Parts: sequence; structure tokens; C-alpha cells
Amino acid sequence: MKGAYSLRFSRSADTYEKWAVPQRESALELVNLVKPEGLVLDLGCGTGFVSSFLSEDCRPFGLDISEGMLRVYSLRFEGAILGDAESLPFKDRSFDYILSNFSLHWTDLSRSISEVLRVARRGVGVSLPVYGSLKGLDFPFPREEEILDRFEGSLVKSYVKEIQIPFSGWDLVRFFHHTGSSLNPKRKKILSRRSVENLINSIERPTFRMLFLYARLG
Repeated sequence: MKGAYSLRFSRSADTYEKWAVPQRESALELVNLVKPEGLVLDLGCGTGFVSSFLSEDCRPFGLDISEGMLRVYSLRFEGAILGDAESLPFKDRSFDYILSNFSLHWTDLSRSISEVLRVARRGVGVSLPVYGSLKGLDFPFPREEEILDRFEGSLVKSYVKEIQIPFSGWDLVRFFHHTGSSLNPKRKKILSRRSVENLINSIERPTFRMLFLYARLG
């Protein structure tokens, strides 16, 4: 499955920024929530939305599973690292802060969050869609308590906010395709055109229900 994710995101690297409107909005909110300093790992960096919003007090590094996304990221930022969030190629406490936007829901949270807490030194910021997002599509978004429980004792702030996807009809399908997020791990069969049309027409107001959290470490 990881290979499929990597391939989908690589194929969408050149179209991602045009279509990833909610992802960009979420990245800005996450950076404003955490206000990181120093060495920052942009985990699941994509083309670099989080890194682009960091202040001059930060030195960003991006890690992603997708070579295509990293190709775009490396045109703007020096540190572009191919890697897996579930097995980070860094020593303990390597980064002052780790920020992850719209990426951890593609991972095994028990492994990726454990790795994040191992590698971060001062703080962690996470934004990701949770249960209740895109009702009707049956995507296995995690429940917010599943994430919050893993940061117990270190949470500074957390909240849920709805972010609307500004596309509907077949443009909604294009949104998923051009951002690399069309793969549903629960769906084993390819849908017919009619099935896709019925599905998208059933969604009146496509939104991501986003969990934002900031955890301060010792």
C-alpha cells in the first residue's frame, strides 16, 4: 500500500499546488498555532506548504515518501529527504520541532506518532482530517481521541475545525486525482463512472474535519 501511496502522490506533484486549497489553508493554521523555531522537520512535506509558512527563525527539512513531491520541494528548500514516517531515519531528539500537515492519516498512527515523539526535541504540531470528514466516501479517517491519547501529558492545545473543499461534482473528483489522495484503502474495486457520479452527487458540502494539535515536549 505504501508503494501505491508514493506513486499516486508522485504523479500529482506538478498539479498538487493548484488543487490543494484546503491543504494550504491547514498548513498556515498549523504554523500559526505552533510558531516553531530552530530546526524543523516538515513531515509528509509534499511540495512544501508548511515549510513555506515558517518564519526566518526556522531551518526547514522536508521528509516525504514520494520522490515526485520531494523533487518539487527540493527546488525551494535545501533539505529534502526520502523516508517513511513510521521509521524516521534520524537519531532521537534530532529536530527542535516536527510539524505534519495532512499526512499522518495515511500512516499507522501507533508507529508514526511514536517516531515523531522520539525525534522531536521541543514540540510537535499536527493537523490531519479525522472521522466525520467527507461523509459518504467511507474513507477510514482516524477518530480524534485515537490521536489525542497518544499525546497525553504533553498537549498544549487541540481543537477541531471544518475546512471546506471548494470543489464539487467532477471537479471534486479532479481534486482527489490532482492531489494524489484518490486512493481509499477500504475500497478494493475500481468504481464505474456511474458509481463515481452517484457518489459525488451525494456529497452536498465536501469538508475536512481537521484536528489541530500542539504538544510541548520536555
